[in-house]
Amino acid sequence: MFRELLQGSKHTLVHDAVDEILRMLEQGHIMFQTSCVALREGRPPEGGLPQDEVLNVGERVVRRMVFQHLIVNPKQDLSTSVALLSVVHDVERIGDYAKSLVELSRWSTKNSSSALATLCRELHQMVEPEFGATLTALRDSDEEAARQVMRDHAQVKEFTDRMLEEAMEAEGREAIVYAVASRYMRRVSGHLSNVATAVINPVDQLAGKEAAA
Repeated sequence: MFRELLQGSKHTLVHDAVDEILRMLEQGHIMFQTSCVALREGRPPEGGLPQDEVLNVGERVVRRMVFQHLIVNPKQDLSTSVALLSVVHDVERIGDYAKSLVELSRWSTKNSSSALATLCRELHQMVEPEFGATLTALRDSDEEAARQVMRDHAQVKEFTDRMLEEAMEAEGREAIVYAVASRYMRRVSGHLSNVATAVINPVDQLAGKEAAA
């Protein structure tokens, strides 16, 4: 779907908006990596997550571009505009969940070898490749890459369901920390999957909410 929208639009603002979204997604990836390290280290990163402001500003920039575009092209490019607004919202939400993971790191145990901590590291490794595949899908209108993200998210959902079951049987603070962390990572995966759906699905089928989570 996204390829057709971009090919059908000759307007610079649309392509500039996509470029900004791609930049935001790269910054969101850095935030996710940093937050997972913080969770493993048991403390927030020094300097926080400066990329968060990039995502917040980026979302406003994309919205402004879309509204400016609609003023000039109020009818023919409405589908493009709706798709862009949906996608940029999902990308910005990835940053929000990265911040939540950083906050959670205040209660995690440094280099924990517990079963739940090990599962959480495995979950990180499952979500990590989704960023590259989502970038490829969006940048190149690569439908196979988009489908791979969606398949990966389905596996993440199954994994986190099992992880939550283990957490329910465990005791203590770690069980709570890693159960919550798994939900945040699942949400990140879900928003990446939402972005991927924009490459394939019609506008009226875009998820536009908590990410098929």
